[in-house]
Amino acid sequence: MAETELDCYIYFKTAQEHAPAVLAQVTKIQKILIEQLNIRMQLQRRPDAMNGLYTWMEVYRQIPSDFEASLSAIVNQSSLMPLIQGERHAEYFMDAISCA
Repeated sequence: MAETELDCYIYFKTAQEHAPAVLAQVTKIQKILIEQLNIRMQLQRRPDAMNGLYTWMEVYRQIPSDFEASLSAIVNQSSLMPLIQGERHAEYFMDAISCA
């Protein structure tokens, strides 16, 4: 039986004033992910802040089964975590219907 391919979505919040630092850290993380795992990330942000906080979304497509541990190690070596208010929440989804 083939392993199901998963997509990973991780969201977190930061203060608005940290947006440039978040972008700088995510750019570094993206570079490491491409070099070490050949995985590309898409970063999105809600257009408006709520209570002075932006909500960010990391999107990873077709991740390997050991991705979470690898990503955690890379993120923990960056300076992203001190910028985050609360937790990084990860959710995993698989295709229910394939598009032709």
